[in-house]
Amino acid sequence: MNWKSIAEALKSFGRSVLAVVVNNWAWKILSIIIAIMLWSFIVSSDSSITQLKTLANVEAVTSGLTVLQSRDLALLTDVSQFDDIHVRVEASQANYSRVTNDTVHVEVDLSQVTSAGVQEIELTGVTTYGKVVQITPSSVEVVIESLSSRYVPVNVELAGERSSDYWYNISRVNPTQVTVTGPSSIVRTISSARASVDITEMKASQNRSVQLSLLDEQGSEIGNMLARPSITEAMINIEVYPCQQVPVDKSIATSTSGQLPDGFRLVDIDVQPDVVTIAADQSLLDELDILSFAPIDVTDRTGSFAAIAAINTLKDIKYISSEQVTVTVYIEETNTTVNLPQIPLRVHGASSGQTVTTSAEEISARATGLYTQATALTADDIQAYVDVTGLTTGEYELDVTVIADGHPDLTLESDPATVKVSIADSKP
Repeated sequence: MNWKSIAEALKSFGRSVLAVVVNNWAWKILSIIIAIMLWSFIVSSDSSITQLKTLANVEAVTSGLTVLQSRDLALLTDVSQFDDIHVRVEASQANYSRVTNDTVHVEVDLSQVTSAGVQEIELTGVTTYGKVVQITPSSVEVVIESLSSRYVPVNVELAGERSSDYWYNISRVNPTQVTVTGPSSIVRTISSARASVDITEMKASQNRSVQLSLLDEQGSEIGNMLARPSITEAMINIEVYPCQQVPVDKSIATSTSGQLPDGFRLVDIDVQPDVVTIAADQSLLDELDILSFAPIDVTDRTGSFAAIAAINTLKDIKYISSEQVTVTVYIEETNTTVNLPQIPLRVHGASSGQTVTTSAEEISARATGLYTQATALTADDIQAYVDVTGLTTGEYELDVTVIADGHPDLTLESDPATVKVSIADSKP
């Protein structure tokens, strides 16, 4: 085959291919797609082809805080307030879509600050997917203060829904205090660090790591994150045990000891509180039906009184709402009756010239009243008489009157209650 034949064959093939492309729309579309793909490949692989992308509301972060603190200085301004920062980034076509607010970082570099006061800081931008070419605004003003530190206690707060069937106790806190460091104007307002433990649905003892929050003297949380504790979390040990109310024994027989004096008796006792809350293992609670206390000695007591008594507890009890009770002992004096014989019987009210004789010259007196008064009475304290005032000559049966001066509360009776009285005119 000569060259002329080969040339004619190639021309014929070219005309055939051209005819297929020109007359077939599917081939036309495929050609366009292939051309676009080739163009995209060329653009993405060529880093010299770039585009500008502008991002709004880029978050600013601080850097150089360690260097600033080494100079005993602290940042007072919260840089999160700078929320209107726009950043223009030059990026290749391949990285254009990767340039976002999450991949572009604007820094407030404090490493060059050497004094307190208002400082103007140039903003710098960094991204791994291109070059930051413009930041608006280009700088921000921040306030720098002297660095201050102080110790504050860690206080635990039980939060959430507390079950009345369980007792909760903080048995251990680590650490018990933390060092707070930051701008002096903020640090001096901080009084404590709070660890809030949610006890909702908590039914067993446990250890928890709890985030600390800083509080001022009014108990309000300080939201400024520029003052920070040396440790941001505390380890809290919470004891949780079932609890129940147990009555306190208040029977006279078991709650008192000793002997009252004659003429006195125990009426009642009152115990307060008469019910206490006990927390312990459930097996121990199931065995507890009543609590006792050391008996109150009533020896030689003649009146009601109150005393403090310690409740008898078991060593395995984890909590008791009151370890002692106030016991009021009510004592009253009894009534009694005493007989006093040979009380002379006198006559009152006899007129001059009358002779009065009685059927008895002595009577027995009965005195009824409080024990101490009745038993202290003697025959010398009693007067017995019949009153004949206004009576004339004759025979009478009169009541005997018995009195005891200085003993108005006693009831006095005579035995016999009446006597026969004879009244006669005296002989000249």
